[in-house]
Amino acid sequence: MSTIPLRYPAEFPLICVGGSAGAVDAMRQLARDMPEDFPAPLLLILHRKNPPVSDAKFLLPDLMRSVSKLEVICPEDGTVVRSGRIYVMPHGTHAIVEDNQFRLVKEPADCPWRPSIDVLFKSAARQYRDRVVAVLLSGMLDDGVAGLRAVTHEGGITVAQSPEDAAKPDLPLNAIMKDHPNYVLPLKDMVKLFCELCRLPVFSDQEQVVRDAAIAARVDKARLKGTGDSL
Repeated sequence: MSTIPLRYPAEFPLICVGGSAGAVDAMRQLARDMPEDFPAPLLLILHRKNPPVSDAKFLLPDLMRSVSKLEVICPEDGTVVRSGRIYVMPHGTHAIVEDNQFRLVKEPADCPWRPSIDVLFKSAARQYRDRVVAVLLSGMLDDGVAGLRAVTHEGGITVAQSPEDAAKPDLPLNAIMKDHPNYVLPLKDMVKLFCELCRLPVFSDQEQVVRDAAIAARVDKARLKGTGDSL
């Protein structure tokens, strides 16, 4: 088996995590498992229909706060992006990152999702380029896949939850088929990946987790494409 080179983001990374159906529990687990000295911003975005199905209170920030050791913020327009915090994108608006701040915007007006994972990921790719780590979790359809491709184009790192590990595998499957992410791994190992990519030594096996995730990305891509490619 040939060696697969490991990809790391540039210094001071920005981690963006998106999902839809089945992703709330996954995000809650990530928030719970993040170490209290995590050195990067973690952006969570749950794409929602536009207009929202109901006007019920948006509970995702409170769910994250109930388990997280890190400060959890639902950003407003102009909120500065700071390290060591979890940012939960608000619903009913698109969220982008620009000049190291969050901007809440209406465009694209015709997007069926608000917020849209693609909109956030593409803005992160433009602004942070090879510092971005973009992750797709459980979900339906493919919102976020074009955003992954934008991150790849700018030299960033892309990640997909293992489809067999996801409550709804469509979104990670589309990510693997259409982007060829650098890493594919189960949710239980995702925080280990984040720590290794940030060069934060927390878990004794985090480098091995990254190596296994790089191999899984290559194998899953070949299997789904039916190419029979070998390592």
